[in-house]
Amino acid sequence: MAEPPAPDLRILQANERTLLAWVRTGLALMAFGFVLARIGVWLQAEGAHAAEASASNVGGLAFLVVGTLCHPVAAVRFVRTRRAIVEGRPIVPGGVAAVALALAVATLGVVMIAYLASR
Repeated sequence: MAEPPAPDLRILQANERTLLAWVRTGLALMAFGFVLARIGVWLQAEGAHAAEASASNVGGLAFLVVGTLCHPVAAVRFVRTRRAIVEGRPIVPGGVAAVALALAVATLGVVMIAYLASR
């Protein structure tokens, strides 16, 4: 059986850049979640309504969870794609995880908009 041709280095590097973009996105979501949660703690210290502080904490936790989920999704996608490139197989990335994460972020955004609009 013949060995597949050596993969184009540019394709492997593009796959790595995609991984790093996922990681940056996850870190940004986690940082935003951390800031939201810390604002909740600050609101409690300032004597704000418990509902406001609680909403900030829950929103921050939700963004932290979604941001954290970006990393394993990125790792799995990276490994599968790299394996396919090296083995010379067609690359068929799944879209379920990416769409689920995008919908989660959009849902969190809509919830935040609704919360702020009701104030």
